[in-house]
Amino acid sequence: MSVYLRTRLRNRYLSKAVLSVSCLLSHFCFLSSQVIAQEAIAAEERVARGSTPNVNLRTDTDLFWYMLDFQNRQSNKEVALLHNHSAWGNGELVALVGGQARFSFMAAGTNTEGKFPYLGRFPPDFTGNSVTDARILQANAALAVHASSWINLYGELLFSDVFAFPDFKQGSLQTRQAYAVFGNLDETPWYAYIGKKNLSFGDMGTLSPFTQAVPWHYFAGLHEGVGVGYAGERLQLALQGVNGGRGIRVADSEEKGKINNLAANALYTVDLAADARIQLGGGFLLSTIYDSSVAEHIDPSISGDRNSAWDVNALAKLGRFTFAGEYVATVDDWPVVGHPVRAYRAEAAYDVTLGERPGRFSVSWSEGIQGDRGTEFEFNQQLVLGLGIELNSFAMCSLEYVRSMGFAPLIDITTVSDRNVVQDSAILGMTIVF
Repeated sequence: MSVYLRTRLRNRYLSKAVLSVSCLLSHFCFLSSQVIAQEAIAAEERVARGSTPNVNLRTDTDLFWYMLDFQNRQSNKEVALLHNHSAWGNGELVALVGGQARFSFMAAGTNTEGKFPYLGRFPPDFTGNSVTDARILQANAALAVHASSWINLYGELLFSDVFAFPDFKQGSLQTRQAYAVFGNLDETPWYAYIGKKNLSFGDMGTLSPFTQAVPWHYFAGLHEGVGVGYAGERLQLALQGVNGGRGIRVADSEEKGKINNLAANALYTVDLAADARIQLGGGFLLSTIYDSSVAEHIDPSISGDRNSAWDVNALAKLGRFTFAGEYVATVDDWPVVGHPVRAYRAEAAYDVTLGERPGRFSVSWSEGIQGDRGTEFEFNQQLVLGLGIELNSFAMCSLEYVRSMGFAPLIDITTVSDRNVVQDSAILGMTIVF
C-alpha cells in the first residue's frame, strides 16, 4: 500500500473516530440528563421522608465470581452490574463487598537455560532450567454500589505478586478498575459509563481454569474513558471514547489530555435450548501499542503512527460441551518486526460431576504471531490441558499441564527471541471468592 493511500485511510479512520466520539458524548449527555431528572425526583422523596435510609451492606458471591474472574469474557462486565442492580430491586442504596485470591504452585522445566516462555510470569522471574514457584498470584478487593435506580458504581483493588521492572520490587497494589454505570435495564436497554475499566474490545476470555490464552496477553486493554452501550435480550453493543496516551497493556495513542482513542464491541446471542446457545462477537480498537519502532510497552513516551486492531470471537454451549474461539489482529505492521501482530485461540471444554462437585475438563490451543516464517520471533504458542473443580460456592481448585513453545517476549523481541525454546509446566491453582 502506498504512503498516500495509507495516509488517506488513516485520515478516514480518524474522521470516523471523531464523529463516533461526538455521537458517544451526545448519548452520554442524554442519559446523564435522564439520571439527573430521576435523582431530582428521588431527592424530593427523601426530603418528604425526612431522613436518609442507612446503607444496606451485603455480600454477593455470584456477582463477584463474575466481576473478578480473569478467565471469562472481560470486555462488558458493566452489563452484569446492571443486571445485578435489577436483582436487588427497590432502588435503595445497596453496597456489595467482595474479594478474590488466586494461589498458584508451578513446577516447570525448559530446554534452554534462562528462557521461560510461560506467559503467566515475566521472563526474568526465573533462572536455570527448572522452576518450583509458589505464590499468591493476585488478590482483589471489590465494591459494587447501587446508589439509586439509575446509578451504579464499581471499584476494584488489585495486589499482584510479580517482580516489577526494572528494579524487581516484589508485589504491587493498584486501583485496577473504578467506574460508574448509568442505566436501568428495567426501563431501557441503553446505558452509559465513565471511568477506568476493561476496554470494550473483543472477548479476551478462555475456557482454561487458571491460565489465560495468548489473545489476552497480546490485546486485552484497560484504560480510562467514557462510553455508551446497549444491552438487549440478544444484542449487546458498546462504544467507548478512550483517553489519549498509554493504557495498561494494549491501548496507546500519541497525544495525552484528549479523548483520541476509540473502542467498539458487539455481541449477539442465540438461545437454542435451555442448555444450548451460540454467541458471535466482534470489536475494533483505533490505536494500539503496536505503533512504534521500539520493542517497548512500559515507557509511555514511546509511540508512533496509529495501528488499529480488530477482533472476531465465538462461543457455542451445547449441553455439557463448550467450544470457543477468537482471532485478533492489527491492521498494519508493527514497525519493530515489519509484520502484523496476530493472536488466536481455539478451545473446547466438557462439564462433568466428580463425586458431587461440578467440574470441567478443557483443552486450549492459542498462538501469537508477529514475525515472518522462520524468524526467531515468529510466534508464541501455548497448549493448556486443564481440569477445574468447584469445591463449594466460594472456592475452585484447578490443575493444568501447559506447554509453551517459542520465546518471543514483546520487550527486546528482535534481540533475545528463540523459536526453539520449549517449557513444560504443571500448574496447581486455587481461586477463592466471596
